[in-house]
Amino acid sequence: PGALDGLDYKIEWSTFEAGPPLLEALGANKIDAGGTGDVPPVFAQANGNSGRIVAVQARTGANDFLLVPANSTASSIADLKGKKIAVTQGSSSHGLVLGLLDQAKLPVSDFQFQFLGPADALSAFTAGQVDAWAVWNPYATIGKNTAGAKIIADGREVTTGQSYFSAASEALADPKKSAALADFFERLARAQVWADAHPEAWVPIFAKLTKLPEDVAAASFDTSKGSYVPIDGQRIAKQQRLIDLFTAAGLVKQAPVAGDWFDARFNAQIQAGAK
Repeated sequence: PGALDGLDYKIEWSTFEAGPPLLEALGANKIDAGGTGDVPPVFAQANGNSGRIVAVQARTGANDFLLVPANSTASSIADLKGKKIAVTQGSSSHGLVLGLLDQAKLPVSDFQFQFLGPADALSAFTAGQVDAWAVWNPYATIGKNTAGAKIIADGREVTTGQSYFSAASEALADPKKSAALADFFERLARAQVWADAHPEAWVPIFAKLTKLPEDVAAASFDTSKGSYVPIDGQRIAKQQRLIDLFTAAGLVKQAPVAGDWFDARFNAQIQAGAK
């Protein structure tokens, strides 16, 4: 509370169902900045999006999950060979699936992917039209609560464990907007430290803001904890490995250089806020 008090600039908020459409809007300079998982920037960069990753959150837990119906006998992704898996194309959960397949040394061609947004995927999963659903929170918790889903895998061992804030090229080139972003990211990093330390105070606020049931908000927040950290070689290398995974799967034609899409100009502010 109070993290955005005393601003000398105005923030206009927009909501997106997933990262790919957010970065599409950002690449068109229709928004100035926005947060996503790790996979949407892979496709944004490969498609020539002019935005840049300017802030990194290193999460402490898993935020992507592979769900199956309560009556399913599957206990790993290997048990889903030949089955239908719902996933949002280009999302962090798409990265989860590829990471699990890479870990199990299984080809993508052994599985049937149904590329659906979270809302449509939930409907398909509930109706029994797909055999599994790869998704992030809060949708994973909603799936458990409303459809009796069970989790058979998560992303702790196979994903970057990173979430990003990206900024639009025009916003970064505008001195006033760039200065506002610098201030915002320091406040964001500071607010994350406070929220992680005070979940009992933050979760009711988070639930009210997102209009989620409090138990869903609590589960979602618990899997999204983690400090904002400076952009460095370690963070970039994790993203490059993810890019290479999508390239090997034939989903990205030519692997871009991850470092070209990172901009560390706000590192000092993020470090100051995360203290």
